[in-house]
Amino acid sequence: MRSLSPILAILIGCATILGSTSQVHAQSKPSRPALEQQIISAFDRDNPRRALRLIDQYLEHWPNDPNMLYNAACGHAILGERESAAERLLEAVRSGFREFSHMEQDEDLSTIRDHDVFQAILEARDQIETREQKERDEQGLGAGSIDERPTMLIPRSNRGSEEFADWEAAHPEGYTYESDARHRLHFGTPLTEEAHGEMTSMLRSQADQMVKSLFGAPQSDWVFVLIPNREDQGTFNVDSQTPGWYEHSRRMLVTADIGASLRHEFAHVLHWGHMDRIGQRHPMWIQEGLASLYEEYAIDDRNGTIKFRPNERHNIARRLVIEGDCPSLRAIFTMEPMHFMRGAERNYPVARSFFEFIAMKGLLERWYQTLVETWDMDGTGVTALERTFGSSLHEIDETWRNWVRSRGGFDDMITWGDASIGVSATDEVDGCRITRVNPGSGASDAGIREDDVIVRIDSDPVRSTRELMLVIARRRVGETILIRIRRGSEYQDVPVTLKPLGG
Repeated sequence: MRSLSPILAILIGCATILGSTSQVHAQSKPSRPALEQQIISAFDRDNPRRALRLIDQYLEHWPNDPNMLYNAACGHAILGERESAAERLLEAVRSGFREFSHMEQDEDLSTIRDHDVFQAILEARDQIETREQKERDEQGLGAGSIDERPTMLIPRSNRGSEEFADWEAAHPEGYTYESDARHRLHFGTPLTEEAHGEMTSMLRSQADQMVKSLFGAPQSDWVFVLIPNREDQGTFNVDSQTPGWYEHSRRMLVTADIGASLRHEFAHVLHWGHMDRIGQRHPMWIQEGLASLYEEYAIDDRNGTIKFRPNERHNIARRLVIEGDCPSLRAIFTMEPMHFMRGAERNYPVARSFFEFIAMKGLLERWYQTLVETWDMDGTGVTALERTFGSSLHEIDETWRNWVRSRGGFDDMITWGDASIGVSATDEVDGCRITRVNPGSGASDAGIREDDVIVRIDSDPVRSTRELMLVIARRRVGETILIRIRRGSEYQDVPVTLKPLGG
């Protein structure tokens, strides 16, 4: 057993995050996403030995990857190889792994929690975080307006740019590539020029609004936003059931559509960027509640003001409140991350509803600023809420529940006799691909065909079958709407009169 002092000295002396130093030529590298997916699959299939072999292969090409080194530590710990696990964990921290709370709770590391290295990391973490915050301050990485920040900033991680370069090299055809230095975003999409422009404009507006109201600056690192085509979606495990994800360790966002899922994950990009700058890790209810809030909104481009719109999550939260099945806000706020995620079907709607409530009160900006200021004394966010509202959490909880009950339901279903355009559809990257046109329907009368892609209804973008349902559910029989469709690469606007479903 080694003493803690030398280990502490190593950790504190090497606190600065390291970048990749790989010099391997690109043509000799395996596909990074494919190799990562194989590693994930090996762990999912309870085959840590295979996962470790794949991780070794990965680290030959991309050494000093802190998250992959951490995964290696987990693999060795699962196999009971304590010394190897400890060595890999130490390497991970020296290379920049900083998710200490996750490490402390990770069951995969349970066999080494009493190991000298594990204990030394826990003892050193406050000193590491303090030192890195000082370095961020010295580099000018604190808050500031988007226009005040330098345009050329050495990032802590080049992972997003590496992912972008690797993907562009492997997929030179079929994608549009673009980089936005102001927002530190790389884009790769298979979209038409019109759809690509609308998507990037939407994200820029969202970024500007979130920076101005909440975060003070965009993320310091470049992030790669990838919208894979249907053939490439399997590489990333995104589809209509799991429409997207943002992985901060890779600085990469992937979604199967360019609507609510993209807006949700993009909110994570800005939020994680801010948490990095201030050295905080907000609880899951804040991370997912804030991201869910940004699923549906309208931004006034003239002044940048935002209005958040209800979606189907409101109905779920309202039902939980009315039926007495909604957990208290205190229970939600103090949940462990895994517990929160396991109950996502009800916890996400509750968190979004509460964030809508804060925003409706005009207190979102003040609450977030108070959260940052009071973080050291209360990381749950409860103190910030009580100071912002001037009430106890119990009183806030009751006021929110009364608001939910009084608000009424949100029409998110089309049932027999409701207004309908008369089509069946499936998700497409940029909208809804029509798979069937019902004879005698409004769509049939208007000349809409199978394989047409619905991308807009009146002024509302429609980027998934879920969004199509929400837009049509608000309409009435007899209304005439203007549907924008893409037929191949051409667009046209088609007026459609809504008829009753089944009529």
